[in-house]
Amino acid sequence: MSVYKGKLKYFIYHVLFWIVILASFTISEWGYMDSLTDAVIYEMLFLPSRLIVVYVNWFILIPEYLYKNKFVKYFVALLLVLVVIGIGHRYFVLYWGFPTYFPQWMKKAVIEPLNLSKLFQTILIIVSPVAYTTGFKLYMDWFRQRRVTQALRREKTDAELKFLKSQTNPHFLFNTLNSIYGLALEKSEKTPNLILKLSDILSYTLYESNAEKVELDKELLLIENIIALEKERYEKRVTIDYKVIGDVSGIKIPPLILVPFVENAFKHGLMNETEKGWIAVGIEASEDVLLFKVENSISEQEDISHTNGGGLGLQNVSRRLDLLYGDTKELHICKEEDSFTVILTIKLHQNAS
Repeated sequence: MSVYKGKLKYFIYHVLFWIVILASFTISEWGYMDSLTDAVIYEMLFLPSRLIVVYVNWFILIPEYLYKNKFVKYFVALLLVLVVIGIGHRYFVLYWGFPTYFPQWMKKAVIEPLNLSKLFQTILIIVSPVAYTTGFKLYMDWFRQRRVTQALRREKTDAELKFLKSQTNPHFLFNTLNSIYGLALEKSEKTPNLILKLSDILSYTLYESNAEKVELDKELLLIENIIALEKERYEKRVTIDYKVIGDVSGIKIPPLILVPFVENAFKHGLMNETEKGWIAVGIEASEDVLLFKVENSISEQEDISHTNGGGLGLQNVSRRLDLLYGDTKELHICKEEDSFTVILTIKLHQNAS
């Protein structure tokens, strides 16, 4: 049914186009004739020739030559069609059209269908709608192709985002389970409490992370649970500074977009640390900008993936940020002699939804 409606709509557009063309040329011709009826009849005699040329150009010449960059062949073919139809039109009007509707013209008419000046004049009259329809078709096809390209680009981006998120979730959970596993081997009394916190984390990653965006409050609660979990594991081996400045209510961000930075700080900042390490996490929210900063100490034995800007987690989140925010975000990753810093700035007003 929808296909039928589409074809009917397409047909109506074409009918309306020809009504406008016929009306325009009739009004123009009326200025040279005493009768509106004569002007209508005169333009109707040109209608079949115009229809043939327009649709041969529309359905054959443009797709076969113009869209394939065969410009010379296109113009040669169009010229041949115009000449053939022009000659046919001359025979049509001189031997039937004018004698039937304008017999008074026949006394002064030159009965020469191949008269070059008259043939050229006829071709110019026929070719007018061809110019309009060619321009319209080129624009319409360009606009349709542009929409298709944008749709494909959106689908590609969505697929890539889903893929990156699917990698981020297991990556994060894997590291969290490793933390609890270490305590379980030690038969620590903290293990049940940490498993409870892990259940909250799992609940977030299973349900909240499927949304396109989540409240920043929820993402920060997840970060607080991670900090609490890791603090239980490392005890006095780590000093953690966590600060939230400004009003974070009402702000929405993509889920699990901040967590990998915190996770990365714990994983790499304390992995090979035999003495006491430190981690600082800060969030500052204003009306237009969200600033997120994570710093951690690094030891001399720190692995190369962290010093070069992170492993899978940071690579994924960096790519997600590029796809989601583009130029409206800034991500700086800096390694100094004894510290590693990540600073993320997001312009909120350009990404509100």
